[in-house]
Amino acid sequence: MAEHRYLPAPTVDRVVGALVGLATGDALGAGYEFATTPTGEAAMIGGGLGAWAPGEWTDDTQQAICVAESAASGLLDAGVVGRRFLEWFADGPKDVGNQTRAVLSAARTGQDLHTVSQSYFERRPDGAAGNGSLMRTAPVALAHLGDDEAIVAAAREISALTHADPLAGEACSIWCIAIDRAVRERRLDGIWDGVDLLPGDAQTRWAGWLLAAETEPASAFMPNGFVVRALQAAWAAIRQTPIPAEEPCRHLQDALHAAVRVGDDADTVAAIAGSLLGARWGASAIPLAWKSMLHGWPGLATRDLLRLAVLAVRKGIDDEAGWPSAPDITGWYQEHYHERAFDLALPDDSGVRFGNAPAAATVECDVILSLCRMGSTIPAGAGAQHELILVDSPYLGDNPNLDFVLRDAARAIAAWRDEGKTVFVHCVAGISRAPTVVAAYLASRLRIDGLSALERVTQAHPRAHPNPGFCEALGRLR
Repeated sequence: MAEHRYLPAPTVDRVVGALVGLATGDALGAGYEFATTPTGEAAMIGGGLGAWAPGEWTDDTQQAICVAESAASGLLDAGVVGRRFLEWFADGPKDVGNQTRAVLSAARTGQDLHTVSQSYFERRPDGAAGNGSLMRTAPVALAHLGDDEAIVAAAREISALTHADPLAGEACSIWCIAIDRAVRERRLDGIWDGVDLLPGDAQTRWAGWLLAAETEPASAFMPNGFVVRALQAAWAAIRQTPIPAEEPCRHLQDALHAAVRVGDDADTVAAIAGSLLGARWGASAIPLAWKSMLHGWPGLATRDLLRLAVLAVRKGIDDEAGWPSAPDITGWYQEHYHERAFDLALPDDSGVRFGNAPAAATVECDVILSLCRMGSTIPAGAGAQHELILVDSPYLGDNPNLDFVLRDAARAIAAWRDEGKTVFVHCVAGISRAPTVVAAYLASRLRIDGLSALERVTQAHPRAHPNPGFCEALGRLR
């Protein structure tokens, strides 16, 4: 993929999913790192080695952001990444892996890191293959999507900044190829494509390790500070978790819970797993309840990860509207769609309003739920803004997780309302997507079917006209 100016929306969803999935797994596992793991579902409880806040990502995602920032600038450069690692380390992170700490402590500049890392490996040939480079490697795949040779070379180079052992580089290249295949081809088994790109002896070793991960219990891969064990634990959680027939994207949540339950370095195993799961199922498969909690160094949230991921793939190039970098693109919408701002109260719940993109710029509410591309800054009148990009298309392939998204959005809106928050839901024109989502919320709130809820919405907004695919999805809500 030499040119990235245009990406279909489902592909964008999977691109974003790789980075947001990594952060999600990281934040889910943070409170269980080297501690008792849950017997059922994990939660973003915070705590852990870094005394993390609930939803706060750890050094796993922090370092991945350093890589993504370089890629998002237009060129993934190991020297730039190395300098950013040192800046991050100088900020005094709450928790740093032992090997990463040792290398960063000994380096003066980003250019020193490969030499320092190699020296560390030579002094400890049997103890320099930690999992610290694998956990951050996902942005490398995004930076070179579609170019296997570049992915493998960059994965090894970025890994070697702190982890010079060839095993760590091999693990990173295998995982990045898997992420590439998940994004471009919507499959999880691309990890085997990565093995095929290794030299012969390495292929044999990794094939055996992956087969063990597919057949032995995930709990067998403890401790997992060793990079091979960490990859095996993540792959076991993914491969051995069944994909639900009725709602396949639920596999992301189920496999992340399984990854956390593996234990030991729980946040890192879940972060590794999350990057591949998100690349396959998309950011839309990650519950809003989780995405709305995510945050961390250097003062970012989920919507910022979205922008980094998209710009990493697009080589730093915005689209025709200036997205995702422009602070505000509502002017572009008004120029091209000639829509006047409007927002309406939802029947039966005036605390939920819905409308179009121009209204989002001036609306006053606690939460904005945007269903279309929006600017990088949160409107002044909103307490928070979350983006859930839907495509106004009747073709199910354009919104592969549509049924889940509608139910999940309804749950999120209900949770915000239960907290006493006011919510504004909008799309570009406020005709198809926004009415569909608020109808899904109303259906769950009033315990009526989706189409009956839509009738109530259209009474308040006669112009509301969801496309046939959305109407069919509402008809499936019971």
